[in-house]
Amino acid sequence: MTSRLAAAVAAVFTALLLQATLIGPVTAPVPISLPAVLVAVVALYSGPGTGISLGFAAGLLADLGSAHPAGVLALAWLGLGLAAGMLADPDRSWVRQALLAGTGCAVVAAGVTVLLALLDSSAADGAAVLVHLAPTALGDGLLAVLLIPAARSLLASPALRSSRAATTRRALPRG
Repeated sequence: MTSRLAAAVAAVFTALLLQATLIGPVTAPVPISLPAVLVAVVALYSGPGTGISLGFAAGLLADLGSAHPAGVLALAWLGLGLAAGMLADPDRSWVRQALLAGTGCAVVAAGVTVLLALLDSSAADGAAVLVHLAPTALGDGLLAVLLIPAARSLLASPALRSSRAATTRRALPRG
């Protein structure tokens, strides 16, 4: 297992464990999601390829431990990873990164809630979407503020950089 894969697996399992034991119970009924924020923050630094992969894997693992139909979070977080990755800019300020991550996660949470309500899932309350949109964005943004320094540090680590990215960076002229 490569160091990048091991780091991703450890980060996703840690985020899911913290979500289930601490964040979910403390913030209920507001759908604040540490794993979704992790996907958004990593994608904002690493790009759409990493965002899609991490989003789908984290979403699928979250789906397997939930009461709603499998695949809903996998597809939603895949889309979150793609959208955040398309906006990737490691030089953007941490405040803007947190705003983008919080807003993106809140929009995805609202979309998942609406989709589950349309599917008549017992895990959804369609009427609460607008009520919880602002608190979800705020909570996810605050989680992003906590994750951004760790993500910056870890993603800049030579041990977690792909050999292709390191080669490309060396090949680009400075200017």
